[in-house]
Amino acid sequence: METHTKKFKVRLGLFVTGGLALFVFAIFIIGKQKNLFNPVIRLSTNFHNVSGLQVGNNIRFAGINVGTVDKITIMNDTTVNVTMLIKEDVGQFIKSDCEVTVGSEGLIGDKLLIISPGSTDAKLAKGGQQLGSVEPVEIDAIVANLQVTSRQFEDIVLKVNSGRGTLGRLIHDTIIAENLNQTILNLKKSSKGLGETMAATQNNISAIMGSLQIISGNTEIVSKQLGETMVQINSGRGTFGRLLQDTILAENLNQTILNLKKSSKGLGETMATTQNNISAIMSSLEIISGNTEIFSKQLGETMVQINSGHGTLGRLIQDTVIAENLNQTVINLKESSKGLDENMEALKHTFLLRGYFNRKAREAEKMENDSIERSSRTKSYR
Repeated sequence: METHTKKFKVRLGLFVTGGLALFVFAIFIIGKQKNLFNPVIRLSTNFHNVSGLQVGNNIRFAGINVGTVDKITIMNDTTVNVTMLIKEDVGQFIKSDCEVTVGSEGLIGDKLLIISPGSTDAKLAKGGQQLGSVEPVEIDAIVANLQVTSRQFEDIVLKVNSGRGTLGRLIHDTIIAENLNQTILNLKKSSKGLGETMAATQNNISAIMGSLQIISGNTEIVSKQLGETMVQINSGRGTFGRLLQDTILAENLNQTILNLKKSSKGLGETMATTQNNISAIMSSLEIISGNTEIFSKQLGETMVQINSGHGTLGRLIQDTVIAENLNQTVINLKESSKGLDENMEALKHTFLLRGYFNRKAREAEKMENDSIERSSRTKSYR
């Protein structure tokens, strides 16, 4: 007896046929993606860290998918070997000096391998050859570094906003701004008087400029030597380099501006009171310029001696042993003062001075009790 109708059999046949067709189509698509039906060449490369790369991930060359990752093998604790399957028709563009790096599809996409083009005169890569690699940049490491940098920048901004340090004082301390403004005004007045003075001394400019040219030559030598000295000081070498680490720079800067303010004000008054003595001043200025010429030359020779480490000042700048000795002396004084405090405390408990200090303590206690008693009496009278 027939249990199924003809219509049911037709439906069953169509279902089986559709399932087989869908299965064959899926096999074809997967095989095409995995290069199962295309001729391929096998290449490899080594990494220290593959950053989550998996078997089956794509391989790109010039922005085009040209293969897949076939196998990932851990060679040892520092090396991971990655085997790649590359389409044979693309192999003619893969050179032996190409480099492989780990990338990603977008910011949070799947990992993939990227093959960078090689040089034009390099040989073609052969099957089984190993290509060079470039270690991937870890996003977590970048984020960690950015977090550390942001915290440090936050600490700096917090110190500046709270008025600590030289920059914080310059931004928040209005006294420094007022002093600086007043100094600029005084310098403006002084420059006006100086302009009038220069207009009245045009006849002596030539002689002064001749001396200034000689001075400028000597000054160039001095500035060069001084630059070398400043390099030594800024690098923290020598006694002066150690002294530059003092944290009271803001106070010194404020005091300097105050002194400059007073000096600039006095300069303006001096320029106003010396308009009638221009001739005498210029004569003196010519003599001073000649002396300055000699002085600048001698100063240049002195700076050469200092930078070569000769003399007391040269040893203070160049000799780091003096700085270490000075630091050790401060440490010894600190330890000696601590020991002195302990000796004085022990001396209080000796039989010679113990009675004296006990008597002082009783007198202090008595004075305190008398004060409390007087205070209570005053309150009771009120």
